[in-house]
Amino acid sequence: MSQIQKYPIGWRVLHWLMAVMVLTLLPVGLWMASRAEANIWGSLTNTLYSSHKALGFTVLLLMLVRIGLKIRVGAPPYPSTLPRSLQIAAKSLHHCLYLLLIITPMLGWAGVTAYPALIIVGDFYLPAMPGVPEDAALAERLFAIHGVFALMLAVLLAGHIAAALRHMLRGDGIFRRML
Repeated sequence: MSQIQKYPIGWRVLHWLMAVMVLTLLPVGLWMASRAEANIWGSLTNTLYSSHKALGFTVLLLMLVRIGLKIRVGAPPYPSTLPRSLQIAAKSLHHCLYLLLIITPMLGWAGVTAYPALIIVGDFYLPAMPGVPEDAALAERLFAIHGVFALMLAVLLAGHIAAALRHMLRGDGIFRRML
């Protein structure tokens, strides 16, 4: 069996930090949306929205760092024992995840800019997204698209987690690259 190369420690910490954030964003987003749909407003709903916006914007910023790392450092090669078809599938899945982890928070940011609902907590506000006008109808469309993209992201993440668990159970070393 060939030697498995791990990702650098900073890359691994960033991966797991973002995993926790995204796996928090998904249920919080569903919870806050269900409360809004049921017209339940109050401190809990406000906290859910504030947390979701802060985490989502942080994920967007961390994705930019991650892309910079990917360009600068690169990823360790897959072991030669991993079939080429699985390497292509893994790279494709990762590219789709990266794309959704950029587009989804950008849609949310555009939505809160159009609404406008940029406040996070106290006197802390997200910056308005340049070029996005205040328009309630636009905000509604952006939030709907944001929700669809978040669900697509959840499906891809489920596939990513399932593949990681498969590699962990097989003991082929792929899982250890990011552990």
